[in-house]
Amino acid sequence: IPPGFQRLRGIAGSGKTVLLCQKAAHMHLKHPDWTIGLVFFSRTLYELMIGLVDRWLRRFSNGDIQYDHKTNHKLRVLHAWGAKDQPGLYSTICQLNGARPKSAGDTRERQPNRGLAELCKRLSEEINIEPCFDAILIDEGQDLVTEDDLKYQGKQAIYWLAYQALRPVDPEQPEQRRLIWAYDEAQSLDTLKIPTTKELFGENLSRLLSQGPQYPGGIKKSEVMRRCYRTPGSILTAAHGLGMGLLRPEGMLTGITRKEDWEKIGYEVKGNFIPGQKITIHRPKENSPNPVPELWSAPVLDFETYGSRQEEISALADKIMHNLVDDDLKASTEILVLVLGSSSEAIELENHVAVVLMEQDIDIYIPTALELNELKPQWPHIDRDRFWKDGGVTISRVPRAKGNEADMVYVVGVDNVARNESDVSLRNQLFVALTRARGWASVSGVGDYPMYSEMHQVIESGDTFTFTYKRPLKRDIGDLEEG
Repeated sequence: IPPGFQRLRGIAGSGKTVLLCQKAAHMHLKHPDWTIGLVFFSRTLYELMIGLVDRWLRRFSNGDIQYDHKTNHKLRVLHAWGAKDQPGLYSTICQLNGARPKSAGDTRERQPNRGLAELCKRLSEEINIEPCFDAILIDEGQDLVTEDDLKYQGKQAIYWLAYQALRPVDPEQPEQRRLIWAYDEAQSLDTLKIPTTKELFGENLSRLLSQGPQYPGGIKKSEVMRRCYRTPGSILTAAHGLGMGLLRPEGMLTGITRKEDWEKIGYEVKGNFIPGQKITIHRPKENSPNPVPELWSAPVLDFETYGSRQEEISALADKIMHNLVDDDLKASTEILVLVLGSSSEAIELENHVAVVLMEQDIDIYIPTALELNELKPQWPHIDRDRFWKDGGVTISRVPRAKGNEADMVYVVGVDNVARNESDVSLRNQLFVALTRARGWASVSGVGDYPMYSEMHQVIESGDTFTFTYKRPLKRDIGDLEEG
């Protein structure tokens, strides 16, 4: 249990969420009088987070203690914002400080992370926050970061509110507070900022992490998690290659440009990041221990294009039927369909896929719906925390799918990315979608675009990419801090 800041930086599927839940359970058992907040961004993760906390509390207590989130007010599992039916970090801090929590209707920002940052900034400007937590652990940390216009006095507003709500670890060092955050630098869908300590807390507090790599007693201030346990190596490397545009003819679009940063996420690098230089990046098998590729004779990742959307979705229906009947996969939690594109494109595609699958007698589930085969869930008849429902194949847009995973993942509508291939956030959707896969991934799209040959090249490259480093990036996701 660190006596102050701790940062967990890891590759997608490296076990960051499990580790945070273990830390929260361990703290709760060791210090039952502490008020602990376990915080995350996506509401559809409630079931997963509560299940993990319960599992580790039982494991660490030899079955004596289980977790009931409705009655346990000392260990709180909270999404970042909060709603009438479900308290979150922001709404809990408001209530404990006598302020009325505001909602999405009180901000003009359209992106949820920006809306929440604006409200956190306003709260910090309006009142002095009384400390009410002993420890706060934040998962999906990259999603709680916004651009500079929403900062509070040079600090990220959501993190700063969490920091203010923490009691000092030691009265003689009031700036030391127990805030632990985990992030995946390649997974933010809404911002180009990376949650380094300086970015989150400004120059002064960032010194707390930089004064040596460990606290007294040997607890690390920063952990790097290189191994990906969830996603097979060839799918993970394709996700990185496509997400960053490593093999684009015009040069990589975004990504990591320092050798040591590639090594931190489990790659080996030959060459230097100097324009015009050849670079080879290789991911060794030991950093992707998922056994499926060894046991499966065919490739675990495929990419197919079709003449029309109807053809693409009909082929998808055939494949899913094969999974259900011949492969004996469960519709819910073992098969996942993810649709790509801008918000309007993805909503339309989600609906189109759902209609065709239902016509083929495949039960579907749209996240937040109360029932299977409900095409357009509407408030108030929704359950915002639900992502899966027994008996139905979940069809989802990518932002809702974050943190969830399935054995077989179908990624539909890659043409929506290929049409605007230099858009970092669209490529990032493709990255997040592929890294939901525990076993197999199948990508499909319509038409013919230059990006398709890049995709074939990436998939054929397997665990090794060689490219010529060119031109400045739209976003450098390296980490200039130690650790």
